[in-house]
Amino acid sequence: MSKGASPYQVLSQGVEFQQLDSRDAQTDNIAAAKALSEAIKTTLGPKGLDKLLVGADGTMVVTNDGASIVDRMDITHPAAQSIVEIAAQQDARVGDGTTSALILAGELLTEAETLLEDGLHQMSIARGYTLACDRARETLYDQAIPVSPDDATLQAVARTSVTGKWGRDASDFLAQKAVAAVRAIERDGTVDLGRITRKAIPGSSYYDSELVDGLIIDMDSSSTTPVSLEPGLPNVFEDATVALIDDQLTIETATGQGAVSLETPDDRHEFREYEQEVYERYVDRIAGAGADVVFCQKSIDDAVRYLLTKEGILPIERTRQDELEKVGRATGARPVGTVDDLTAAETGRAERVERRDVGPTEVAIVDGGRDVDQVSVLLRGSTQQVADETKRVVDGCFHVLSRTIEDGVVVPGGGATAVHLAGDLREYAATVPDREQLAIEAFADALEVIPRTLAASAGLDPIDTIVELRASHHDGDHTTGLRLENESGRIGDVVEGEIVEPLAVTERALASATEAANLLVRIDEIVAVTRDEDGHDHDHDHDHGPGGLVESTEGYPWAVGHSMGH
Repeated sequence: MSKGASPYQVLSQGVEFQQLDSRDAQTDNIAAAKALSEAIKTTLGPKGLDKLLVGADGTMVVTNDGASIVDRMDITHPAAQSIVEIAAQQDARVGDGTTSALILAGELLTEAETLLEDGLHQMSIARGYTLACDRARETLYDQAIPVSPDDATLQAVARTSVTGKWGRDASDFLAQKAVAAVRAIERDGTVDLGRITRKAIPGSSYYDSELVDGLIIDMDSSSTTPVSLEPGLPNVFEDATVALIDDQLTIETATGQGAVSLETPDDRHEFREYEQEVYERYVDRIAGAGADVVFCQKSIDDAVRYLLTKEGILPIERTRQDELEKVGRATGARPVGTVDDLTAAETGRAERVERRDVGPTEVAIVDGGRDVDQVSVLLRGSTQQVADETKRVVDGCFHVLSRTIEDGVVVPGGGATAVHLAGDLREYAATVPDREQLAIEAFADALEVIPRTLAASAGLDPIDTIVELRASHHDGDHTTGLRLENESGRIGDVVEGEIVEPLAVTERALASATEAANLLVRIDEIVAVTRDEDGHDHDHDHDHGPGGLVESTEGYPWAVGHSMGH
């Protein structure tokens, strides 16, 4: 071994790497994160603009929902991807605030870039940001406003959550539906969102969306071989007996047997008799249990469906497993493994089962009665994409409402809370003797990106807006924010204007943005590692398969493979 050579082999044979170090790595990471933040910044608030998302297959979606946008974006840069993953946790935990978290993370990194240029160490920035976040989360409770499940404030929370996604009238309409649905299943301050079923069906305006007592099951998606039901079969079954079969109602064949060989006319006749006997046994068993409606988890042969309808029994096949379980909860019916196990003891009762055509779709509505906490929201839209996007936004509203009810507190919206926290942090920074003071002040400046963005989206001057908001908060008016619910847009008391949001959403956005910023600030070197398939070094370029962690690309020395996780 030559003098000065390391006795250790740091990299395995066949592994080579490219690297960016120190300032280049930080600049590249921050640039990627800022680009992502800027891409969705203009969607924030009631005056936020829309994005047209075009897929590789030509599918187009128009939305200004931050979570929906980043979920559909094909992001390959590792720094941007790490921020998206953290923001995704925001949406999963509290159902809202993804856009705010991403914008704040981008602004924190912009401030960090300036501090790095001034010579502040990465660890000082990270420590200062952590101190600022902890202080802001404590101060947040000074802004807390109590709210109860029957409080009118819930309507304001829902409206704030969906405002900007539609016009004011549409937002009010859908907010009312969301609040009614959540209140219907709320018990003792707890909301089980599993008791809300959402169906998105195209072919109409979202003003035709409705709240339905009971469970909605899409019969069109359940049935693969629709059969015309007996004309005399009613559309409504009152006080119906419900049976659940976790199996198929078909002729069983041996595994691998794809066809039956009939060599003579007698064979055909015997087979027909056998089929008829099996089908009649199925129907006799179901009718003998007293069922009016039977839900089958798998397929039902056409002949069985026909015989059941002749008996006045509504057959619904290919019911999803989760729907089968919900029907069981709503009616008290117990799923049986085979039809031979079905007895009256396993059936349940529904106050009402109704067949209804909703646009191009036939649905079944199962209402278990007043004692059953199960409601459905039927969401409409002119196209399937519009209906699906409406469902996605309303889902987020449900999460926001459930957190509000369970936590029992909200905070002022419209940027008021951000301005209050920023002012408190500037006073707090003066008490910190170390260099972290600079990072805390930078955190305070970054917080004001929320009201600045809201003002810019509404056509107001961001600088004048911040100056006016700071002056108002300095005078003790801590609920002063941007009231953009009307066309003129102005600064005023946001609580009076019913612009509030759950404390949990703001608190989680602070934590998510800080975590994302600190993650990237503390990186001082980026190494893109590649490995040859045969484990040997080569001078030529390497072609890595889908299983590779990183790939060599132009422009950047790496890109996280999009195939990861697939």
